[in-house]
Amino acid sequence: MRKIILFIHSTINGVVTGDPSEDKTNWAVWRNSAGIEEGSQYLLNIFETADTLLLGRGTYEDLSGKWTNTRGSKLGDKINNAHKLVVTSARPIDNLKWGEFEAPKQLTGSHIEEQIKDLKNGDGGDIVILGSPTLVRSLANANLIDEYKIVMHPVVVNVGEHLFDNLKVQKEFHLVDVKALKVGSLLVTYKPAKA
Repeated sequence: MRKIILFIHSTINGVVTGDPSEDKTNWAVWRNSAGIEEGSQYLLNIFETADTLLLGRGTYEDLSGKWTNTRGSKLGDKINNAHKLVVTSARPIDNLKWGEFEAPKQLTGSHIEEQIKDLKNGDGGDIVILGSPTLVRSLANANLIDEYKIVMHPVVVNVGEHLFDNLKVQKEFHLVDVKALKVGSLLVTYKPAKA
């Protein structure tokens, strides 16, 4: 079975977005750039077994214009050449593009969780979610995420969305690994506790 792996940057107090009154996709306003670079190496390691990106609509719109400019970097090549799935449950996007690379496919409709279960049971490598906090909350509620890799930066902010806002029930996790990054950030890996 394919795993779904979340990779996301967070503040110590769990904020994973920028200021919603400005550009909420711009979490770079509080991140540590050296931590981004070091965390990117760990993201590259995930792509040893992964071949698919799963993105929420807002994250897709943000990343599709950025990653296509990273040609030549190992991580950029992995992300640009990965299969991409975009969850657009409210309204489909008329023309999905990812530069000159394979265009993403849409998952739409009211049964997104069922579609993702089918993907997990299908053929292929692991599936990586980058960012996409709204999608993450939905999939966490449906118990579909197998691994949570969170780069926690040594900063606290007072605006932005928290990763686990609006969960339906309490979630328990097992700590799998912690890596201290040189710049004071931590890469924390959790797996959901089995009931």
